[in-house]
Formats: sequence, structure tokens, C-alpha cells
Amino acid sequence: MPAATAATTPAQQLNERFATIYAQFQPRITNLVRNEVRGGNHHLAEDLTADAFYRAWLDLHKCTATTDAQLYSWLATLARRTVTAHYRTKKNTAEQPADLGHWSYSNRPMNQAGGYYAPAPTGFRTAAIGNGDSDPDMDEALRRARQAVKR
Repeated sequence: MPAATAATTPAQQLNERFATIYAQFQPRITNLVRNEVRGGNHHLAEDLTADAFYRAWLDLHKCTATTDAQLYSWLATLARRTVTAHYRTKKNTAEQPADLGHWSYSNRPMNQAGGYYAPAPTGFRTAAIGNGDSDPDMDEALRRARQAVKR
């Protein structure tokens, strides 16, 4: 009785094809991404290369490339788009400062407050400001704002 041959499924064929593509093109795509990444950050380049090959693995069933040159062009396009998407996302997620206070308060030593809190008849607390607790620039800006509102 002849031995049964193991039939490969389409998923197995895609996995084998991807393994071959990865082994053949990974060094070239990594170099391409390293050249695209700003500042020579090799760790970022490796991460983006992995992302590009992940996209290639997801879309391999759509790939119609028949030659190595066409396959490299397809992978290079995916890699460039991955780098572009990374920088687009990075540009749109810039950190915003949590404290938008007056610039003159930054990097100043902390002093004990000269003011105090006192209970008010309404149940709320009010603040009394002692000498030296106010910034002259801020005082001037507030004075101008109050005058503008009165007009």
C-alpha cells in the first residue's frame, strides 16, 4: 500500500511562501527602512521592518507579483508606507503640556505660601494673598483684561 502524501492546505502554502520571501528580502528591506528612519535609530528601523513584514503577511494572498523584482517593489512600498504612517502618527500625537500657567513660574524654587485660606459664610474657602505671591507681569495682564471688559 503506498504511503499517503500529505496535502498542503492553502494556508500552509502561504506560510511557506512568506517564510521564503522573508528569508530572501529581510536584509534589503531592513536597509531600506534604516535609510528612511530619521536620526539613524536602528531599533525603530527594526520595529518598522517587522511591521512592514506583518503587513506583507496579512496581504500576501493579494500579492500578484510574479518576479523577484516585482515582489521587492511590493515589499519596499509596504515598508515606505509603514515608515510614513509611523511619522504621521507621531506628528499628530505631540505631547501637550498639562500646565499652561505663566512661563515665569517655571523652574522657580518653591517658597512657603504667604497667603491663607479662611472659611467664608457661604461654606466655601477664600484665599488671601500675601506680599510677594503675585507676578508683576501677570498683574499687568489681568489689569488690562479687566479694563477691556469694562469698556
